[in-house]
Amino acid sequence: MVAAVADGALDPEVVAASAGRLAALAVRAAGNADRETGWDAAEHHALARRVASRCAVLLKNDHDLLPLSPGGHIAILGEFATEPRYQGGGSSHVNATRVDIALDEIRAHAGSATVGYARGFDTGSESATADLRAEAVEAAARADVAVLFLGLAAAQESEGFDRDHIELPADQVELLHAVRAVQDRVVVVLAHGGVLRLASIVDAADAILDTALLGQAAGGAVADLLFGVTAPSGRLTETVPLRLVDVPAYDNFPGEQGHVRYGEGIFVGYRWYDRRELEVGFPFGHGLTYTTFDYAEPRTVADTGGVTVTVRVTNTGARAGREVVQVYTSPVNSSMLRPPRELGGFATVELEPGAAGEVTVRIPRREFARWHESAGRWVVEGGEYVLSIGRSSRDLPVRATVRIDGDEVRVPLTRDSSFAEVMANAVAGPELEAKIGSLLGEPGSSAGTDPGVDMARMIGSIPIGRIALNLGGLMTAAELDDLLARANG
Repeated sequence: MVAAVADGALDPEVVAASAGRLAALAVRAAGNADRETGWDAAEHHALARRVASRCAVLLKNDHDLLPLSPGGHIAILGEFATEPRYQGGGSSHVNATRVDIALDEIRAHAGSATVGYARGFDTGSESATADLRAEAVEAAARADVAVLFLGLAAAQESEGFDRDHIELPADQVELLHAVRAVQDRVVVVLAHGGVLRLASIVDAADAILDTALLGQAAGGAVADLLFGVTAPSGRLTETVPLRLVDVPAYDNFPGEQGHVRYGEGIFVGYRWYDRRELEVGFPFGHGLTYTTFDYAEPRTVADTGGVTVTVRVTNTGARAGREVVQVYTSPVNSSMLRPPRELGGFATVELEPGAAGEVTVRIPRREFARWHESAGRWVVEGGEYVLSIGRSSRDLPVRATVRIDGDEVRVPLTRDSSFAEVMANAVAGPELEAKIGSLLGEPGSSAGTDPGVDMARMIGSIPIGRIALNLGGLMTAAELDDLLARANG
């Protein structure tokens, strides 16, 4: 900046104005500070614990293994049980007021249970892997249930660099399978910031609790969830793929020679997997809890501002729980490129066992809009839309159909407009057909082409300027421009 001012590229008055704004902000902030304001660190930590409990996602819970009973012999395995991975690296790193240790919190919840611990692996070194694994397997064999804390260490993922794969570390996967060989009841607790391929561990675990990065109260929240003090209700915000090659950006990232092409367009996340009907590990929106819910037939009301969906949900299980009701929208017919379904809105409901409640989800009109390239604006297509309601993008037990009034779209015709677009115009279509209809013939006829070829369909995507000005000289440039002008008028 000094050099830019010195050589005349930067006006000193600009620098002074900017510095003045910063100084004024500093003075105003200092003047408005209330130094008597206090805060309760313990209260904030308790809130962090409640939030963390709601964010964790129960991916799998075969045979209702969770919640655990506070008794018997529990083996806690894995480095992350004592050295928690609770936040990201780089600029996301913060100084916590305190950090809960999962092993300590589990022991506090365990009641009469004996809680053993073995490290199992070392994220900083593989030199003692065999010994650590053997110790963990021995502990698992003596226990009634094994809880493995697996995931990615801070050095394995962070801002500033990209992972080379989406696998769990091989030594952790090997530990899990070794434990499974000696223990029939296995729970996996995952800690990680980016999506992981879980196909290698799903069959070896009865229950999988995905905690992502839950913050400083993660250890306490995990213990609450494992023992049923709270019930999991979080949902996946991204799809868990079966293979890295299935993901939307696989062919485009990291690109070539420093250039990345965003070739997936609007088909990112679950839209990509649904469009291609790909099998996934766990779908977007997925998440289990310790009870079950039933959905009644929904009711819908459409108005100028959007659509309101109301559905009655009943807790059909033996425990209280929180359900996240998701509504996905799908046009019955569309002239635009769209995914099979898109999340339009969601709402939550908390119900005691046997209780029912009505859940209302409001979907604003803008959620039905798509960018219209030719019109240069967002457009809502009119017509019928299917609203699918349920627990995830692939678990949608009830549906309703609603009609939406569309936006009027008038796209000016030009010489670059396709033959089909001009033919669809009420003014230009009949005139153009009269001029060149003899060359097109009837669909399937032999006029101007081989028998059985629909000429109008064949040339439908060709710009009208090329056809009208070159096809036997049927129209002059002035005649074509006059026709387009009258059509646009």
